[in-house]
Amino acid sequence: MAKKRRRSFITSVLACIAFIAAAIWSWDLPVADVLSYLVLMLLFLAGIVALALGFGALLNWLRNRRDK
Repeated sequence: MAKKRRRSFITSVLACIAFIAAAIWSWDLPVADVLSYLVLMLLFLAGIVALALGFGALLNWLRNRRDK
């Protein structure tokens, strides 16, 4: 079952790359715009992950403080 799940993930990633390539080619989307959107998306993702880690650390601290 794990191989099927991995194959599905790879297929999804390839489809996403093909869609982005089709958008660049057919709509004459500048590659610089695509890269700037990618950087912006990665920055937002890093912010969300940092926020989640902060809340997780806060919850862990509160839970450990209550147990003592």
